[in-house]
Amino acid sequence: MFTIAITGRKGGIGKTTLCANLGAELAALGRRVILLDTDPQQSLVAWARLGEGFLSKCVQAVDTDSPGRFRAKVASLAGSADRVLIDTPPGFTDPALLASLVSDLVLLPAGPSPLDIMAAKDALALAVEAEKQRGDGKPLVRLVPSKVQLQTNLGRELPESLQGLGEKVLPAIGQRIAVAEAALSGLTVGEYAPESVAHEEFRALAKAIERLAR
Repeated sequence: MFTIAITGRKGGIGKTTLCANLGAELAALGRRVILLDTDPQQSLVAWARLGEGFLSKCVQAVDTDSPGRFRAKVASLAGSADRVLIDTPPGFTDPALLASLVSDLVLLPAGPSPLDIMAAKDALALAVEAEKQRGDGKPLVRLVPSKVQLQTNLGRELPESLQGLGEKVLPAIGQRIAVAEAALSGLTVGEYAPESVAHEEFRALAKAIERLAR
């Protein structure tokens, strides 16, 4: 089992969108996937309930009030999942740290605004703290340019800006209307718009992550 935490100190940077669509693409690559929603608002759970597609079958709400129970929950999935993705809430340090402590990989999505870059730097510090606590070289940390608008200078320069934080950067995810429309339908973008650029972006990201999981 390969566990992926998706964390960030700021809301609106695409954590839940990334979790849902990345999970679907990993499943399309033949992996058994479970998505855990640790956000008290349960945005991912609500998304899954809107439709009858991939998300309706694999999303589970889980609380982080008890670190021991949370660890046990993640460990219990080893027999039923190849990939576990953990969506964490913005602004809450404890769930992000707990998720990082049980994960093989931490993904840090970041948008192009200066505030997003600052928030990514804070989230990166938390992931590094988890690595220090564990002492086993995990989790790996990767930055994901998120909600990128390539027609703007900030969007075009985002990957380079994130590289300046000192961690490797994965393929970018653009800000696409198809992604929002898919969510309103309770679907992933691959289900809603399989021929879209958005779907291809998430597919490229999934393949990059699979290379890390080997």
